[in-house]
Amino acid sequence: MSDPERATSRPLWASVADGFYVGSQDGTFLGYVDRQHDGAWRAFDAASRAVGDFSDHHRAMAAVTQIGAVSVSAGELETPGAIR
Repeated sequence: MSDPERATSRPLWASVADGFYVGSQDGTFLGYVDRQHDGAWRAFDAASRAVGDFSDHHRAMAAVTQIGAVSVSAGELETPGAIR
């Protein structure tokens, strides 16, 4: 029998509009990803703070998933793969 407290589901990403995805995991809002006019994918955490710009939506989603529900003060986050 598995331990339900140790089980964690995979993140769920939903396309709610063209170029706009929202993510959740275990009922917790993770953040969202929005395609910019220049083609970059901007990732935002659950508090709508920009995480970074990415070359594709999969990398942007991975960045949002990685930080998850962790509260990070503005300016403290360094995200690998972000376009600077």
